Amino acid sequence: MPKAPGSVGSGTGGATVLKRNQACHQCRRRKLVNACSTSDARRPCSTCVRSHKHARDHAQPGANLPERPECTFDEVATTETPSAPSDSPKNRFERLETRIKELEALLSQKEQATSPDVNPPSSLPPSSIQNSPASIQSVPSNSRPGSASTMSFPSDLESLLSPSNLDVNAQAVPYFWNDNSHLIANVIWPHWPVNLPHPELIRHLVDMFFLFHPHASRLFHRGTFIASLSYPPDHPDFPIAPVIHAICAVSAIYTAAGGPRTNAADFLYEGQFAQPDLPDTFAEQQATHAKETVEKYLNKGQHLVQCVQTYVLLTWYYWCHSKWVELFTCSGQSLRVAIPLGLNICPPFRSLHGSSPTMSIIPPPRTPIEDETRRNTFWLAYAIDRQHGSGTGWALSLDDDDIAQVFPVTMEQFELGIPVSYNVRQWCHVREAVLYHPPDITDSFTLYIKSSMLLSFIKNFNNRYKIKSNLGETRFLPVRNFATQGYGDQPDIRLSPAFIELDQLLVSFRSSFPSNLKDPFRNGLVDTHLYTTFLTAHVTIILLHEPHANIDRANCTSAAKILESARAILELIYAVWSTNYDIGLLDYFCPFCWYLAGQCFGRFLRAAQDAACVQQINTLRAELDFVRMALSKMAERVPLSCTLFG
Repeated sequence: MPKAPGSVGSGTGGATVLKRNQACHQCRRRKLVNACSTSDARRPCSTCVRSHKHARDHAQPGANLPERPECTFDEVATTETPSAPSDSPKNRFERLETRIKELEALLSQKEQATSPDVNPPSSLPPSSIQNSPASIQSVPSNSRPGSASTMSFPSDLESLLSPSNLDVNAQAVPYFWNDNSHLIANVIWPHWPVNLPHPELIRHLVDMFFLFHPHASRLFHRGTFIASLSYPPDHPDFPIAPVIHAICAVSAIYTAAGGPRTNAADFLYEGQFAQPDLPDTFAEQQATHAKETVEKYLNKGQHLVQCVQTYVLLTWYYWCHSKWVELFTCSGQSLRVAIPLGLNICPPFRSLHGSSPTMSIIPPPRTPIEDETRRNTFWLAYAIDRQHGSGTGWALSLDDDDIAQVFPVTMEQFELGIPVSYNVRQWCHVREAVLYHPPDITDSFTLYIKSSMLLSFIKNFNNRYKIKSNLGETRFLPVRNFATQGYGDQPDIRLSPAFIELDQLLVSFRSSFPSNLKDPFRNGLVDTHLYTTFLTAHVTIILLHEPHANIDRANCTSAAKILESARAILELIYAVWSTNYDIGLLDYFCPFCWYLAGQCFGRFLRAAQDAACVQQINTLRAELDFVRMALSKMAERVPLSCTLFG
């Protein structure tokens, strides 16, 4: 068949062959693709017009032929520019990927030449996630790695990062990090921040963060955050560098992709106590970069909410690695920055001071997801301050009387961006809200935040009792029982109205849980928030009664209560130990709860040894040994547990 004339619309003498899938369906079916040309801009095409005319001219008598030729095209063909001579973006991106692979191969050869002990990726043994049934199935299907499309990576890396091939404890994971990673990243994105790791490593660590960290999907809205990673680094919605640095530092304990990861027990002291000749680990480098860069954003007043999120991430890192000074200062900084942003209050509560027209220096949230993300950020900063503060005598960073905020919504409402009216939500400053849990707006994270408020109540009572009683406040003045106390005896603090009120509140909290939130191991999964809440309910009793417990007195109610609570904590250790869940993925407050129970067992063990009670000695020693074994197991991943175990 003759070719279509090349004089229509192109200005060239010959026909230009169309690209793939650009010819009409009829010509492609009849293998006449070469007959169509880019110069043929008419619809229907000239080939179909000639074929239709020939069929009508030579049709049999009575044949029913359409008036117009049948000529249909793909939708793609209507959007492409017929005369574009340049390559498609896909071809350019494929060339970039090929170049990146060549550069990575050269870097890998260089690393193998300098470090012969590092195993090449081709020698990886097949592996799987340790305790994956509990850790992976507990993550919603719409929030697992791979459920949202972001940056496009080579297929070999995608298969490596798939959950079925990942071992969070593997020491042979390819070593992606090197000092020249930002140079390779500049091939993909111009203006890539200097100290950020390679995009592939960032995506891997972000996936590990959302998969394994118990609070990741509360600090960030996973779908929004993953989507923001697909933007160029200079895009306004791309996460700021301090956030990514901090996520890399926190996620380093879940994978060896950032570099060889040693056992936490091998280095009991890091940071300022480390030997000067030891280089910083990948996590330490990222934490340092996060701390340095977040201060720059803070000084400029830019991305302030993300600055608070960075401080929350850094507190998790410092807590995990037992860096107490950095933890205390960074936790306080997160709450202090949250105050001018108005994260600690919610309308209609505001100051009566007339010169302050607004309680926040940032614009109001644009969407329900942004609003709840800010609220979750504040509550997580609050929980960290109360939890790590329970182990010190230092004052808390923000007083409860300065907080007028509603409790978080459920995970489903947060993920779907469902707005919940303030009229049906609970306010934290209402004491009864700690004991009442509406099922429509309550989940395990809500109870987790409420349990941290109980820690705050106990902390404030223990720290302020002497001041309040010295001022003569009646709630802090014990009622004397002259039947059991002499005139010269010290007053029993446990008889003060404030102590009695707190004691009753703690007992009521444990019995107030909704029926669907009474088992942290429901359906064979471990609910980390609910498990930590159960531990906290017993820890608060120990913190309240331990200063008044007299182990030598057989009828001491405080001694009986702390022993009962310690054994309740031990039962929870037994329960999580009996599952296949990796206890190194629990909340960082859990090892402190275990340690506190072990401390109680140690006190009673010394008393039993003094009394030469063999049966009690054997029982208490076995209980104490199991607590130490649990802490030792967690120490394989979490350095904090090493400090408590030691």
